[in-house]
Amino acid sequence: MAERRVAAAWVPAVILAAAFLALTLGAKAPAPGGKPPLQDDEIVALLRDYLRIDTSNPPGNELKAAHFLKEWFDREGIASEIFEFTPGRADLVARLKGNGTKRPLLLSNHMDVVNVERPYWSVEPFSGILKDGFIYGRGALDMKTTGLLEATAMVNVKRSGGGLSRDLIFLATADEEVGAIGAQWVVDQRPDLVKDAEFMLNEGGVIDAVDGKARSYDVGVTEKCPMWIKITARGRPGHGSQPFARDNAVLALLRSLERLSRYDTPMQVIPAADAYFKARAASQPAGRAEKYRNVREALKDPEFRSSLEADPLLNAILRNTIAITMLQGAPQTNIIPTAAEARVDIRLLPGQDPAAFLAEIKKVVEEPGVTVETVGTYVPATASPVESDLMRAIERARARHHPDTVLAPTILTGWTESALMRPLGIQAYGFEPYVLEESEQNRAHGNDERISVDNVLRGARIMEEIVRDVSR
Repeated sequence: MAERRVAAAWVPAVILAAAFLALTLGAKAPAPGGKPPLQDDEIVALLRDYLRIDTSNPPGNELKAAHFLKEWFDREGIASEIFEFTPGRADLVARLKGNGTKRPLLLSNHMDVVNVERPYWSVEPFSGILKDGFIYGRGALDMKTTGLLEATAMVNVKRSGGGLSRDLIFLATADEEVGAIGAQWVVDQRPDLVKDAEFMLNEGGVIDAVDGKARSYDVGVTEKCPMWIKITARGRPGHGSQPFARDNAVLALLRSLERLSRYDTPMQVIPAADAYFKARAASQPAGRAEKYRNVREALKDPEFRSSLEADPLLNAILRNTIAITMLQGAPQTNIIPTAAEARVDIRLLPGQDPAAFLAEIKKVVEEPGVTVETVGTYVPATASPVESDLMRAIERARARHHPDTVLAPTILTGWTESALMRPLGIQAYGFEPYVLEESEQNRAHGNDERISVDNVLRGARIMEEIVRDVSR
């Protein structure tokens, strides 16, 4: 059955690909007196230069990266502006005008990267070295390559004379890896820069591959809401040589955490999760495929339910998750402390009420001398439609480049700046057009982060096609 479905889809996909190729080649032709599109060696060289800019966060220093991008946009005649909201920390916004018949497309990325553990890298992390067909550097996957390719799409559109139905807005932010102060600054201080956008293309899903073969175009349509809490137990201090059980802060905390560790939040199938399982059904064995097509009903099967709970990703997209991540007690071994503390990372599904869930957690851990409070702020998760013009443009790109794959709307278990933009009325999606197996995806934030030249150049084509397609 799967082979027949693929074969049936192949003929129209080929016809569509041929038609679109002709359209795209025409669109890429330089405007009279203009420049040809960026060549492959130029894209690779630009990316290597971008990766050489150290924007490790902390401290960030994204202003250096913003100047790199602005100088490039200036050379191409694309209007851009740098907003330095604190010394050395900055956002950059560029806009390429369309004819205004459709609302703009926001191409979003962040310029900061996480820090590196240099002793564990085989190459200099900020060298942009090209080795064995891969470009190495912190940010190669998260997410300087995507930012560079979004800018490349804008440059090629400009060089071909424009003619799109939408403005293209390029937003490169600071501090996504720590506190998202760059994106938050835009939302709080200059929402006018982006709020007219209809769609946002951001980091999130990739072209997932297994054993070297592309399997699915994973597109993040929503993400879970992070809510971090602190659980504190207070008691009577004392000397470690004379332990006691009553009024002992550490023991009270352990009792609360033990109950929390056994607390099972209910499984829920939100629309994005339902779409994800349906999209992945064809790749499952026959019996399991049927369960994927109706996962709500299938959850009544204890064996199937247990199999989902055993998979960290599938478990996380079906329920609110609770992870105890940090413990702190006395400053040294021979002290029974006055207070003991735990930090907990909670991730809530879209549509959840954070205040109600916090009240629920307080009941679970209730113990004399134990208090619960949130740490920092949180933004309740919202979702973008599974069906939209941008999703259809990604689907058409999938059919052209990887017709044997599926489009899989995905719930991101982490957090991206899309969560800050959706409340402005922007439909935000996370997709980066790279064919990556899990082992390569795990290099993000890891050692020897890298991306293949093939992925860069294919990704540049797919990115530009999606931008042009949704903006016709």
